[in-house]
Amino acid sequence: MGSMADQQLYAVFTLIDITLALPPTSVKCETSFSAMKLLKNKRRGRLRAGRLNDVMMVKLTSPSINEFDPDLAIKHCMVILKPMLL
Repeated sequence: MGSMADQQLYAVFTLIDITLALPPTSVKCETSFSAMKLLKNKRRGRLRAGRLNDVMMVKLTSPSINEFDPDLAIKHCMVILKPMLL
């Protein structure tokens, strides 16, 4: 077992890690809830949690339509699908 100073230093570093892991604002949460509200409407009210999670992940991590480069997406898809087509 380490000395008392080592244990205290470890505790301080753990506290710093926890503090740095917390987001400084709630913007990301609010953005996520806004996206969920748009995705899970009356027409899609029966989305299960797993599917809703997948659709939200695409919504939150994908570029906007103005930034989307279809050529890049096609190249990426071809790399993934090429082994399956052989």
